[in-house]
Amino acid sequence: MADYSDSVFINCPFDDDYRGLFRAIVFTIYVCGFFPRCAMEEDDALDNRINKILKIIDECKFGIHDISRTEPNPEGYPRFNMPFELGVFFGCKHYGVNKNKVGLVFERTKYSYQQTLSDLNGIDTKAHNNNYENVITQIVNWLKTSSKRTNIPGYQSVIASFDKFEEDLPNILADTGLTIEKMTFNDLAYIIEQWISVKS
Repeated sequence: MADYSDSVFINCPFDDDYRGLFRAIVFTIYVCGFFPRCAMEEDDALDNRINKILKIIDECKFGIHDISRTEPNPEGYPRFNMPFELGVFFGCKHYGVNKNKVGLVFERTKYSYQQTLSDLNGIDTKAHNNNYENVITQIVNWLKTSSKRTNIPGYQSVIASFDKFEEDLPNILADTGLTIEKMTFNDLAYIIEQWISVKS
């Protein structure tokens, strides 16, 4: 398990439409020398989801939160998971044992959060416009600034590496008997780790 100061909690949608952005997030975290964590890493029927999230947040100094998906589903219900987990992260930062937490908050378009989460007014959110290059650029710059580490590659280099990874991914999946649709978070993490190890 990675150290607290290397761990990044990912709070984002896990649906099919977000899958490409999610791969970009996980890939960027690894390439920058950090370790991604999310609720999808464990599958324990005896542990409820909120307990897993609380445990993971407690173990992560950094948190990436995408609150761009609050629109109603076909049944008319909005999604509150991402704003809720962002609130838990804020609470841990102010009231928890580890108060040096650092967060990056994504939204689809700048200031759209003000329509649904006005308590965040004054927070410097980042808009990704559903573009993976924007996601990578913002994460790289945020990790450089927040961690003050000098060995993090530039965002253009990370984008180029991710493009190459995406080109290689279909063959990797074919070799391992996996599919994009059924690949678990742990499958993705292992594939990225191995790809980076070979390329470096």
